Amino acid sequence: MFADPAPPAVPDLPADDPHQRLRREFAVLGFLCDRHPMSLISERLKNQNLVKAWNIANHTGRQVRFAGWLITGKTVLSKKGDPMKFVTFEDETGIVETAFFPRAYHRFCHLLEPGRPYMLSGKVDKNWDAATLTVDRVEPVTSADS
Repeated sequence: MFADPAPPAVPDLPADDPHQRLRREFAVLGFLCDRHPMSLISERLKNQNLVKAWNIANHTGRQVRFAGWLITGKTVLSKKGDPMKFVTFEDETGIVETAFFPRAYHRFCHLLEPGRPYMLSGKVDKNWDAATLTVDRVEPVTSADS
């Protein structure tokens, strides 16, 4: 009556696709345990001529394209009283601070949601020894299979 039953047989399942496993992990937890979430879209970003966060200061005064994960943002008023926004993005190499001045704010900030990847275009500026990206274009990044 109290004898240990035999353990159930473990089914022979096919190998899990590593990329799909990461997507499920992110869907369940809201983060990845062992890598940056930008790795989920790395294939989509190949050959896009992007600047990485670690190298953004080396492009001061130039137009660049950057792909990053939206971390946080703060809306403020410009000197003229128009809304603008400072937003922090990151890729697997570091953090990029961005500025959405009123025109870009009105065109793009309704698209922004934390915890998502975006492709940004803009000019790199340097103030007080800190590089920032003044954004003039944004588009959400989606993977080919999402």
